[in-house]
Formats: sequence, structure tokens, C-alpha cells
Amino acid sequence: MFKFKPVPPAIGALIATVTALAAVMAAEASGQETLQVERAGTAGARTVILVPGLATPGAVWDGTVAQFENTADMHVVTLAGFGGVAPAERSAGVIETAVNDLAALIDREELTDAVIVGHSMGGQIALQLAAARPGAVTDVVVVDSAPFFARLFNPAITAEQAAAFGQATAAQMAAMDRDTYLAQSRMGLPIQSITAEGQAQVMAWVEASDPATVATAFGEVAGSDFSPVLADVAADVTVLVAWAPGAPVGAEALAGVYASQYAGLESVEVDVIEGSRHFIMLDQPDAFGERLAAVIGNGEGE
Repeated sequence: MFKFKPVPPAIGALIATVTALAAVMAAEASGQETLQVERAGTAGARTVILVPGLATPGAVWDGTVAQFENTADMHVVTLAGFGGVAPAERSAGVIETAVNDLAALIDREELTDAVIVGHSMGGQIALQLAAARPGAVTDVVVVDSAPFFARLFNPAITAEQAAAFGQATAAQMAAMDRDTYLAQSRMGLPIQSITAEGQAQVMAWVEASDPATVATAFGEVAGSDFSPVLADVAADVTVLVAWAPGAPVGAEALAGVYASQYAGLESVEVDVIEGSRHFIMLDQPDAFGERLAAVIGNGEGE
């Protein structure tokens, strides 16, 4: 089940009219919300659905919303259990449920020529949504993500090995007490953002997220090979890859690693954003906005 509500209007922006969407998932019986969508920007402009990543709320896109308030009709997503939103029971996995919820949103709102922007886990959701609704989704922007996450770190890993790793890691995370869980999260902050401010913001979102939901979702991200879905993606795909000095490989080599993951697509462009860690939209908002503006401006109606 998901909730659809408006966000407060930004100065000078036209806020799109919002109607409450009916519940569509198995969680409907308990009244739980598995996903929330806030809508902002300009009614009638090109549709952009912004999907955050693990343990991250829709607020991660606040800068993006401000940049495109006059040129896009934005649907800002937050998954239940992330960034202060209450957790919810799901009849399927976190990723599968999100894809189903967003597909239902597209159907009910009769959205067309949509751009799906997904960061990290949200990138995996975006690719599957494009495959599920090829007639409605014409562009995907993947922000520092890949369909087979585990293979970014181990090129020889098999889907079966990755699944075992994901399950074991999720169980390990779920068994941690809160202090240990947060301590482990803090250790990973330097790869999330290049700035102290960005790292603090990411940590605040982690602290506000439900550890059980995060553990389950991380197991899906790390343990799944979503590469087969690429054959069903007809949309143009732009992949933004974060790179900064000190990375274990050079920018060109990293671009090659990501390009190999997307080889099954008909139309894909891999673009390295330098001077950034994982949260490109926080570390390099201008560069991110420039790439997204190019995609939005290349819509079918342009």
C-alpha cells in the first residue's frame, strides 16, 4: 500500500494537484503503507519519479526538487522503514514491493514519457520499473548503482554465491544490537559522501531508519542479480558513476566496470562524475543537475 501526498510549495513553483491513491498491495488489509509519494514541481511538465536508496528518505532529493521546480512534475518516493517513515509488513521483498507500488502509480495516474531516477538501491528499482512499464518509462537515470551489485566488488562471483552472501549479511545485520549497527554504519560514511556535512546527513537518515528493514533490503541489494531484466528495458538509460581521488581504480577503469554491467541494454550512456562519493546529488549537485536536465529536455514531447 502506498500514500500519495503533496509537499509544501516552493516559491514560484506550481504544485501539482494531488489525489489520494488507493491501496494496491497486500499490506492494504492492515492499513500499512509500504511506500509514500510526495508530488512537487510544475503540473503538465515532464514526469520525473525520484527513488532514493537504502535507508534514505525522499528528502535526499530536496536539492533536485529545488533545481527542477519549474521544469518537471516530480514524484518523490520514500519507502516504509527508511528515514523516519514507519516500517511496514510486506508480502514480497522490499525491492519487489517498491516496483509493484510504483507500477501501480504509473497505471493509476496514466503517466507517460516518464523519467525514473534511482540512487543506489533505487537504481535497481528504476531498471525493473522501466522493464515492467516500457510504454510509460522512456528514460532512466541510475545514480551510482548496478544491476548485479556484488559483481562490482567481485567480478567472478556467481548469482548463487551472491544470494548466499546477501542472506548471510542480512541475518548478521538483523542480529546486531543498535549500537553495533550504528557503529558499523559510521565506519562506512567516508564512501557515502566526500564532505563532513554529507556524511552527517547520511548518518542521520540511517539513525532514523528501521534496522530490520535496512537489513532485509541490503540483503536484496547485495544478494540479487537483476541483470536479466535489462533485456526488457526499452528506455534510454544514463548511468552516473561516482569517482574521487583515492578510489581504488581510476575513473576510466571504473567506467568500464559499470559499462560491463549494462551491456545488455539497447541504449545506455555511462558518465563518471568526478569529485564525488556515492551520494552524487549531495556531493556534486550542479553536475548531477546538468545531467538530469539534459535527460528531461530530451523527452518525447520536446
